[in-house]
Amino acid sequence: SLNRSPVARLGRLPRVLRGLGWLAGKRGLRNGTLYMSVSGGLGQVYELAFILLARLRRMRVFLHHHSFAYLDRRNLLTLALVRAAGNDTVHIVQSPRMAERLQHNYRANRVVPVSNTVFVSAGGIPVARRRLATIGFLSNISADKGVFDFLDLMAAAGSAGVPVHAKLAGPFQDADTEQAVRKRLSLLPQVEYVGPQYGADKDAFYSAIDVLIFPSRYRNEVEPVTVYEATSRGIPVIAYGRGCIPEIVSADCGLVIDPAKPFVPAALAQLERWLADPAAFQAVSKAAAARFARIHSENEMRWRELLQEMAGKHLGAEEVTS
Repeated sequence: SLNRSPVARLGRLPRVLRGLGWLAGKRGLRNGTLYMSVSGGLGQVYELAFILLARLRRMRVFLHHHSFAYLDRRNLLTLALVRAAGNDTVHIVQSPRMAERLQHNYRANRVVPVSNTVFVSAGGIPVARRRLATIGFLSNISADKGVFDFLDLMAAAGSAGVPVHAKLAGPFQDADTEQAVRKRLSLLPQVEYVGPQYGADKDAFYSAIDVLIFPSRYRNEVEPVTVYEATSRGIPVIAYGRGCIPEIVSADCGLVIDPAKPFVPAALAQLERWLADPAAFQAVSKAAAARFARIHSENEMRWRELLQEMAGKHLGAEEVTS
């Protein structure tokens, strides 16, 4: 959920208290491992409590960072969290750029970059797209995730006579967003809403599109799995350059647009170039799959080594992937 309201945060309190109670009462945790994801905002208050208790229990702490919100500018709560975690804590981030910012802003001692490619199941052997016909959007459907930029792009394509169709997929964030999107869809017959997509339906969605559009405005955006799912299948990506996206999508496998600039003109111009040159588009499709394979290979061993360290033993390949 993208709900970050105070009510939503307070709703987590009973579960947090149960978790803290379990951690405080559990025997045999000395030299054990606490592995925890770090929130992008005030949720760090809860995580700080777990960290302090884990250190009191003499546990080893591994913190996995999934937000750029506190990396773009220094945050006092995050500073307190990193200081409380201590120098022995292992901080896991998604890219070298994230590692650099965490060390620069918070003086974190040990930071290990591990790309989200290690959590993505590649969609079989990637098939190079021979021509551009259909673009797609797959995400939580919200203004923050850029759904209205996507719809604006399709409206502009229609007005300019650019012959592309589109598939829109994902759950609506709330009723107001659904109402606004459906109203726009009634004016865009070339756009099909296909609902949330999981499992085989998601595979079918990716098989039906040629380019993924990802104009996210979400300030906590880091390394969206959707982008990797697309590139693993040889699908080029056009996205706003938030978080780690400029490190994922290189110029030879898609287009990254400066978040300070309008999305639609640049995205539409790129679609027109690919439509005019199918051979160039096919080359970009092949490059997207190759880039995913390279990033995955570089990060897989690093993640395996971290898992071994967390478990305090040697892990076989079967255990790592399970």
